[in-house]
Amino acid sequence: MEGRRVVVSALQFACTDDVSTNVNTAERLVRAAHGKGANIILIQELFEGYYFCQAQREDFFQRAKPYKGHPTILRMQKLAKELGIVIPVSFFEEANNAHYNSIAIIDADGADLGLYRKSHIPDGPGYQEKFYFNPGDTGFKVAV
Repeated sequence: MEGRRVVVSALQFACTDDVSTNVNTAERLVRAAHGKGANIILIQELFEGYYFCQAQREDFFQRAKPYKGHPTILRMQKLAKELGIVIPVSFFEEANNAHYNSIAIIDADGADLGLYRKSHIPDGPGYQEKFYFNPGDTGFKVAV
């Protein structure tokens, strides 16, 4: 059996308050990482906007979107399929009258392999995540 080379790249960039700008930046950096040989590319947590959890503001709940039909996930599915790479996509999810810090795992063929809702929600100075996110209810999944 021939070995398979796995190259992981982690992206980190300064986000703006404009979703379109941030998603465009993420796509540009994903393409650059793929060009250097990466086939699993990790985009930073909640990359659609600047890290908003530093203050408790009700208006920030407007940033949350449902999992199904989420425009950033759909865009990353197309990108993953085009490049043949795996992309975990972090997003602020609204579901069942609750809000989650969630991640959708997109496979190299563009398939959505499922959703994980973050279970450990930090809280402290500069991390007001418990104000925004419910603890996840998806449990931990292992793919084989």
